[in-house]
Amino acid sequence: MSIINAQNRKITGYVLNNQTNSPIENVNIFITNEEIGTSSESDGYFSIERIPDSDFKLSFSIIGFQDTSVFITSNDNQINIGKFYLELSVLDFEEINVAAHPELGYTESLSNISLSGSEIQEKMKSTLAASLSNATGIAITSMGQATARPILRGYGGDRFLLTDGGLELGDLSQTSGDHAVSMDMSSAQSVNIIRGAKALLYGTNTIAGVIDIKKNSLPELQFTRQHFHGVLGGVSGDNSSFVNTVYHYPFKNNQITVSALLRNTGEQITPKGTLKNTSSINSGFFAGIANYHEDARTSISVESLTMDYGIPGSPEGHINGVDIEMEKITQKFEHHRDIAFLPNFKTFDIEQRFVKYEHQEYETKKTFAAVDLGQQILYLQGKLTGEDRALGSLIQYRKFIAGGFYWTPDTDEINISIFGFREKEFNFITVQASSRLEFLTIKPETTTLSSVNIDQDQIKERNFYYGSYALSFFKNWQNWKMSSSLMLLQRAPGIEDMFSDGPHLGSYSYEIGEPTLDLELTQGMEMSIGYEKNKFKSTLTSYSNYSPNFHLSSKIGDGYVPGSDWIEWGSGSSGWLYKYKMRGLKARIYGVEFDVSYKADFATISADYSSVFGNNISKDIPLPYIPPSKTRIKLTYNKMKNFTPTIQIIKASSQSRLGEFEQPTDGYTLVDLYGSYNLNLGNGSHKIIFQFDNIYDEVHYNHLSKIKLIMPEMGRSISIQYRFLF
Repeated sequence: MSIINAQNRKITGYVLNNQTNSPIENVNIFITNEEIGTSSESDGYFSIERIPDSDFKLSFSIIGFQDTSVFITSNDNQINIGKFYLELSVLDFEEINVAAHPELGYTESLSNISLSGSEIQEKMKSTLAASLSNATGIAITSMGQATARPILRGYGGDRFLLTDGGLELGDLSQTSGDHAVSMDMSSAQSVNIIRGAKALLYGTNTIAGVIDIKKNSLPELQFTRQHFHGVLGGVSGDNSSFVNTVYHYPFKNNQITVSALLRNTGEQITPKGTLKNTSSINSGFFAGIANYHEDARTSISVESLTMDYGIPGSPEGHINGVDIEMEKITQKFEHHRDIAFLPNFKTFDIEQRFVKYEHQEYETKKTFAAVDLGQQILYLQGKLTGEDRALGSLIQYRKFIAGGFYWTPDTDEINISIFGFREKEFNFITVQASSRLEFLTIKPETTTLSSVNIDQDQIKERNFYYGSYALSFFKNWQNWKMSSSLMLLQRAPGIEDMFSDGPHLGSYSYEIGEPTLDLELTQGMEMSIGYEKNKFKSTLTSYSNYSPNFHLSSKIGDGYVPGSDWIEWGSGSSGWLYKYKMRGLKARIYGVEFDVSYKADFATISADYSSVFGNNISKDIPLPYIPPSKTRIKLTYNKMKNFTPTIQIIKASSQSRLGEFEQPTDGYTLVDLYGSYNLNLGNGSHKIIFQFDNIYDEVHYNHLSKIKLIMPEMGRSISIQYRFLF
């Protein structure tokens, strides 16, 4: 049996640059005193099989980085050391006890997506949605380039979480199509899409997954010397320019980090002309200090982000467009500590976060805000983590404030949640179980109510008690892998779902809530199977989700009954806003995703396909705004040492399966070229990244765009980035 175990033992992981978090290719990785070794791939991944059936020393070496050795102590047959970082300066690790480092991660669902290092840099655009748009199962909804928001498996709004380091962003981007996601991608270090049982560690709105963003902020490890790094560049498709710089200054056991960003974006240029009133300006600042000890880390920081952007005019709304100003200030306090007094838990983390968010909507050329929205959110989260378990709680207080011609009442909201996660490995299968119990109280201010479309007697305090549960299963055998999940998730309606009564000028809509909404329940199932042998890799995923009470905001009519279907607003008889009403209905969303890749000696060829369907079971019609099927083929040339060009072809099908009041969209084919070139300047790290999108300047329309009747999507565009590290 020990001979069999030795033959089956395997160690895997990723090798990354500690300063830039980018993968390091061609690192020599070997077991000391054994004739066993390998080299890391382009994404930093490595795998060594037939490792010794005992403790061993693992060595890493590559020119330009410090040679590093670690001592591995583990009895597991499948050892995953997660992300292993190399530094340009001296790095001295004496020993890694795999069983004592839960931060290396739990078993991951095969449908998870992780972007970091060169991969996220080569796909980076101004918005999160645009940067993720070519990932499997992800689409974009927008009202112009600044408001682009990702759609996961047909789900938008508040049915998946957008988090910054594990906690929600704290903006209002999930409530309306004209609200931008409060994130500039020049600040992103990595993006992870998390599904399965692990997703409940973040929240209950996770039927489509969690998009967790890690920024270039305070690092988890202290540097041995000061570092200055950043990115600057420009894009021809919207005449934009951007710069983001970060400076780290270590002293004694402390480290100060400051960063600043500025992005100036012009009007979006399409093959049919310029889309007016789509320019934007983003500016941001970050400052923080961290204190490091052998078994603890404490940090405090403050961050600001302002976004001023335009929404194009439309015959359906404001003819001259809408201008929007957004400002968000975030304060964070974090403390991490290794603990030994609880045998099953190894680390304790506590985080306090305060977010102040303001959003104003102006009719173009007007000096007063027709709509003024704001909120203040206080988070307090504590979490215990072990190698196979986690336990935590979150207290969240939210103060929502509305002004201008927006009649939604000011509201206080308190959310208390307790969550737990457990992973257990059996002889034939690995099982994960998680649960999240929540209490939510929503208390609107009723003394000064002025609602005109909602019965004021129905605007009252609502309390919700609910729980969400998930099971995930994992099995590996020979060259095959399997992961599956069963989910029973509950989601409480938000303030806007129940009490909205006012216009969203940029989305050409007047939105009316439903105060009697109950909990939204979703029963979900996902199954993934993967095959990997030598240089070939493939994964197939299917999913199906059923909701007996699906909350959907939809048009009351199609604009034929003035005052009932729509109202005039600000622009005279030619400018009006559709009325939208929140309803509960039965719905099912299901789909399939497939990807395959082969790495030859000179190139890597890959392809993926995704298709999603949505049914309004209550009316026996399709759900509206479901993305069409999409296929992507990609060829990456990897023979050159410092240059990695990639050409990709994207084919989106037509969408004629339409929901109520929808119009069909033709399919399209796009050809893109992108890549990066590493400069050998002898001082620091330098990289040039290029993106050549829509090479043939094809006229194409996004089915999920709310302005597709005005203009097509962006035409031919060239983007250049310069990334540096000193």
